[in-house]
Amino acid sequence: MNDNNEKGLIQEDEIDLRELFLNIWEQKLFIFVFTTIITTFSIVYAYTKTPIYEVTSNIQIGYIGDKVIKNSEEIVRNTEAYFESIDLKENRNEFISELSSITQAKKIKNFITIKTEATSNEKALKKNQEVLSYIQNLNKQKIAQYKTDINNKIKNDRKDITNLNNLEKINLQYEINKIKTQKIKLLSEKIDRLKSQDIKRIDNQIKFYQDNKIKQINSKIIFNQENLNTYNKNVNKIYSEIKDSSNSTLLTVSSLQMTNYQNLILNAQNKIEDLKLEKKKILLQTLKDLELKKKNIYEIDIKNLEREKADINNNDIRKLEYKMNVAIPNKELDLYNDIKQLEFLISEENIQNSKIIGDYMIYDYPIKPKKKLIVVVGFTTALIVSIFLSLLISFVRNKN
Repeated sequence: MNDNNEKGLIQEDEIDLRELFLNIWEQKLFIFVFTTIITTFSIVYAYTKTPIYEVTSNIQIGYIGDKVIKNSEEIVRNTEAYFESIDLKENRNEFISELSSITQAKKIKNFITIKTEATSNEKALKKNQEVLSYIQNLNKQKIAQYKTDINNKIKNDRKDITNLNNLEKINLQYEINKIKTQKIKLLSEKIDRLKSQDIKRIDNQIKFYQDNKIKQINSKIIFNQENLNTYNKNVNKIYSEIKDSSNSTLLTVSSLQMTNYQNLILNAQNKIEDLKLEKKKILLQTLKDLELKKKNIYEIDIKNLEREKADINNNDIRKLEYKMNVAIPNKELDLYNDIKQLEFLISEENIQNSKIIGDYMIYDYPIKPKKKLIVVVGFTTALIVSIFLSLLISFVRNKN
């Protein structure tokens, strides 16, 4: 029973497929004409549609040193927004060119890929160059400001070098000359004055005491000693005269004379003692003080002045000469090195605006339309639709 049912189903399927192919065969003219017409339209469309060409470029993002000026996401976002509005205005009536895509390179950091489409390679290339120019303009202001700042620093360094040569060196030389012509000269004059005036004056004083004062004192001592001797002789004489005399008048007069002579003797003795003390003071004190003063001038005052003079030569002048001959040249060298580093910072090795890497990729054939694909798709679609329509028509007829 089951075997009979299965045979019936198979037989019905065979009848249906046979009928299906018969129906298609009956409509073969319709299918051929319909497919031919649609395929012809596809061919006409494919070969009459305006060809679209594509130009591709790989752009390295601009950088300053080891940092990009703008990151790739920002560049892509700004460029897409700008050219979306630009392309909309340019292609309002008829397609001319457009930025088809701008994307970050997948494997290469800080690179972007630009694709532009146009009705010719020349227009697509021009559009691609416009996109590159726009990206470069995004960086120009920042690059210009960076270069201006660096150039100002270079200018300041050159100004500092000029000041070192025209001001600081001159000022230092002036200070050195001033010290030599004023301080050292003043100290030398003081030393000469001590030697030529103060010491000479002390020598003159010593000589005066030795050659004049002491001699005068000795002369005065001798003179007073002689007077003392004379007074003593006169006293002795008076004493011998009145020794045996009984004359009261003579005794009174002689007594008065002896009193006067005694006063004279006492005065002479006092003068001699005073002169001896004065001589002793000169010998033991005044001359020693003068010699000590002279020694102090040599060993203290002059040596201090000479030490001060040496200190000025060894410290002040040497420091100024070191600053002028070593410190300033070193500072000048540092400034020149700084200028070289700054010049490197604004060189093409350190600053680079966005630029194309390699060449523009231009193809001799358009990317749109894809003629073969359009024709194949048109033919296949037309064939399928024509078969479907032929089956639909046969179905409608059989129903009626």
